[in-house]
Amino acid sequence: MRLAALWVLVVVLGLGALWPTPSAAAQNQASSLPGDPFAANADQAGSALPAAPLTPDLAAPASLPGDPLASPVAPSPAESDSYFDLSGGGYLESRNRLGTHGQGPVALTQEAFLEMTAKRAAWSLYGSLKGTFEGAAHYWPGQRQAGRAALHELFLTFDSPTLDFWLGRKTHHWGTSDGYNPLDLINPLDPRDPIASGRLLNRVPQWQIGALVTLGWFNLEAIALPRTGVMVPPEPGSPWVPGSYRELRQARAQGWLALERRPVPARWLKDGEYGLRLSTVLAGWDLSLMAYRGYWDEPLFRMSLGPSGFQAVGDYARFRAYGLAWAKGLGAGTFRGEVAVKPDCPIQSPRDWERARLTQVALGWDRDFEGRFYLNLQGFAEFQTQTAFTPREDRQGLTYEARAQWALAAWAAGARGQAYLTGEGALTEIFLEWSYNDHWKFSGGTLIFSGSKEGALGQYGANDCLYLTARFSF
Repeated sequence: MRLAALWVLVVVLGLGALWPTPSAAAQNQASSLPGDPFAANADQAGSALPAAPLTPDLAAPASLPGDPLASPVAPSPAESDSYFDLSGGGYLESRNRLGTHGQGPVALTQEAFLEMTAKRAAWSLYGSLKGTFEGAAHYWPGQRQAGRAALHELFLTFDSPTLDFWLGRKTHHWGTSDGYNPLDLINPLDPRDPIASGRLLNRVPQWQIGALVTLGWFNLEAIALPRTGVMVPPEPGSPWVPGSYRELRQARAQGWLALERRPVPARWLKDGEYGLRLSTVLAGWDLSLMAYRGYWDEPLFRMSLGPSGFQAVGDYARFRAYGLAWAKGLGAGTFRGEVAVKPDCPIQSPRDWERARLTQVALGWDRDFEGRFYLNLQGFAEFQTQTAFTPREDRQGLTYEARAQWALAAWAAGARGQAYLTGEGALTEIFLEWSYNDHWKFSGGTLIFSGSKEGALGQYGANDCLYLTARFSF
């Protein structure tokens, strides 16, 4: 009933908007690889009218009410402190992916999103609700919850020249890279759609508290999750269940082993996650030093021989990460990168999980060519030390996006994806986008997974699909 009520509210709000006449969409800055193909850039504010050549005398009477050329009167400090603004919006989206291997639909996702922001002086409160109905769940084996409606984000912020503060359920990104982000560790990946349209930044909001303090030339940011924020494994039957989980669940179903996953650590503060970032701008370079202590997003399994046979016990492991991120504007382009070192990174081996030092490097460059063509290229590498049961392993790959735009950016077409050069597979997306107006936007294309079935991307080869997405924003 709650989901039905949410849908009725959303439909009423959506139909209340006037149907605009078709017009060319405002030219958008091309989105990066992990970006939502329907994410709208903020509209540019209209420029003010030029000043009158003759400035009126201060003693002259005030302009008549409604005079379009009247200069706005600056509010007094008391009025500024009491200023209150309330705004809201949302969207309705139908995201459909039809499998190309005869396996039925990969996704028939119908989504409603509502958001509202209340502002007063330096304080603001943001909240959003999301309702989702997965029509493709009917075609998947096993039992799944097809519909759900829940709070998405809810956080309070305070902004001032020297202090920014936030508290609540929020998505908070770290790092500067596109597509491959070794330092984006605050929020876990969404297991219901981890490869959403070729993006690898589909994150789940978490309850957190954070502050950013300006100290002269430097900014110091601290963030804390009072309780563990980890990724719950996808439900059985989901097309995004990793191959390792499928094998464990199949072995349990056949009676070969007992499978147990321990509860997520939930002690307040003691099982929390914490991060610290120091940033500055030096000679045009945006530089950030980061440190993080938290939990690995996925459970790791330990095999053993028990009284009734083999058993696998899954648990969540702590780890640390330290890194450097940078970005530098170079004409119409940007050079960016990250280096992350995880000295006690948990690694899953065939019989147990161990710890190894993992070093990750990402270097990228993107450029917009006068709003007609956008190019984003990024290379990455991973270096994992040897453990007792796993050899040293190095991995390299790249992410990319090439996009052409025309008709004042109302139309766009191109390709984007990720490819490993060491046998982990690849993902290729070919897309066509159309912004009918400020409300209606459409996208179609194909997702193709390739490579070994044991690879990080190749394991999803059965999810090759054609997709069509329509979004109405209000």
